[in-house]
Amino acid sequence: MSGPWRDERVHVLRSMCDTCIFRPGNRMHLKPGRVERMVAEALRLDSAITCHETQRRDDVDEAVCAGFDARYSTLPLRLARVLGYLVRDPKPGKDTA
Repeated sequence: MSGPWRDERVHVLRSMCDTCIFRPGNRMHLKPGRVERMVAEALRLDSAITCHETQRRDDVDEAVCAGFDARYSTLPLRLARVLGYLVRDPKPGKDTA
């Protein structure tokens, strides 16, 4: 397992997973305000949120959450996009196109 930055590229999921924290409702059953705190921390650090479906799994490399990428812009994500270092990964086990 490795993080979203690997092979000299930033890996971002090409679409939101079924339980993405940015989908309507609270599919992850998070405490109120949790998503807002996660976003605030990622923006404060000029970072990103890693997709929960790619974390702590031995069979999948980590990738930036597609929902975060669609809504927020941080310097590292903008630079990766402009410089051609951003790649879109399929959702684990589901998104093969």
